[in-house]
Amino acid sequence: MTEAQTYSWIFYSASAVAQEEAVKIREIESVADGINHAIPTQKELSNSIKWLQSKCLISKQGKKVILTDEGRSFASEITGKPGSTLKTWNRITSAFQKLGADNTTNLNCNTMEADPDAVGNG
Repeated sequence: MTEAQTYSWIFYSASAVAQEEAVKIREIESVADGINHAIPTQKELSNSIKWLQSKCLISKQGKKVILTDEGRSFASEITGKPGSTLKTWNRITSAFQKLGADNTTNLNCNTMEADPDAVGNG
C-alpha cells in the first residue's frame, strides 16, 4: 500500500470509533482489520498517527486517540457520501493525496506487485 492508502485506512478506522471519545490504538486496529482484512503494523499505525496529527485530523490523549473537530468534519463529509467501504476508503485516499501523502508506489494487494492501472503510477 501507499502512504496515502495507509493513512486513509487508519483515519477511516479511527473515524469509526474515535469521534466522540478517545480510544486505545487496539480499537482502531480492530476496525482496520474489518476494513482491510489485515491488522496494521506498529509502523503503519505510528506513521499514520503522526501524519494525521500533523494535519490536525486527530489528537492524542495519553495513549488514546480522538478525532479533532477538523477530523470529525472531514470524516462526516467523506463518509456521508453513498458507496461501499472501498469507495469511501478511496475517497479518503484521494483527499489525502491532495494533502501531500505519497501515492507513487501502489501495490496490488493480491499479488503484491506494482499495479500499473492504479492512480499515481507511471
